[in-house]
Amino acid sequence: MQYGNLNVDERYSSIVEPNLYSDNILEPGVTYNTEFQGDANSGLVKVYKQKSDGPTNPTTPAGDFDDSNAENELIDLRLNNSFRKSKKIYKVQANAVNYQLADETFSTAISDVKEGYQAAGVACLATEGIALTDKTAITKTNVKKVVLDARKALRKKKAKADVVFASVDVFTAMLEAAGDQFTPAKNDEMIATGQVGYWLGMKWYEANATENTAAEYYDHAGTKHKVDLTGIDFIMYDHRFFSIVDNLEEMRIIDSERFVGSLAQIEINAGFRVTTNDAVSVKVNKDLEKAPDPADNGQA
Repeated sequence: MQYGNLNVDERYSSIVEPNLYSDNILEPGVTYNTEFQGDANSGLVKVYKQKSDGPTNPTTPAGDFDDSNAENELIDLRLNNSFRKSKKIYKVQANAVNYQLADETFSTAISDVKEGYQAAGVACLATEGIALTDKTAITKTNVKKVVLDARKALRKKKAKADVVFASVDVFTAMLEAAGDQFTPAKNDEMIATGQVGYWLGMKWYEANATENTAAEYYDHAGTKHKVDLTGIDFIMYDHRFFSIVDNLEEMRIIDSERFVGSLAQIEINAGFRVTTNDAVSVKVNKDLEKAPDPADNGQA
């Protein structure tokens, strides 16, 4: 390199420029239910769901019991989504750069897997929730009414609307409408990577994963879905009825036997399911493209 007629040294930074990834919006116990984690290593968690007879009507004192049979059903939570990444690190390459290539490659692999995991969770909610009939475009002038209408519909079904995943456009419209009524989340692990806060009694997440045109996940029956998430305005739901079970199979950097160098590897198995559809409302501005992939109709 030259400055004028003077040759000068080139310097390479030991600090690596970060990549852009979707926000981490799947928060255990807050945006999804972890109570059914169970023995996740089995590959299938079965959940009992007791049948309700509905409200008990009053009778008069000094009467007999009216017996009913106890009934239940089983809900399958199948760990059939495998997020697997392996990246090669040639020793000659690692020796030729001015930073810890193995560590940075491992971090990149983890982030790649994490982004796919987030997209799969949103795709599950979009596919298994119930789409609202209102496809009106949301602006700062109507966002409050649309949100309250969606909340009212959930409450009438006896669900508790406590989480909203909003697209970037809708989250921005919400901020404009809410003003100082929006309360940012403090001391929250999620705030490091996402915009999180409270409005109208619900916790809002800016879900830039909704910019994904081809999010994929396997449902509990083993069908692979490819979902265009770009039509989503927001997903409002009761987090108790969106379950994720997962296990971490491996995170490692190992020496390779095939070449001189190492492999950065990560594998996570997970299962996603909306266990009660009435507890999840999906507001869209166009029909969602939810295409099952017949060639992949099976477990991952």
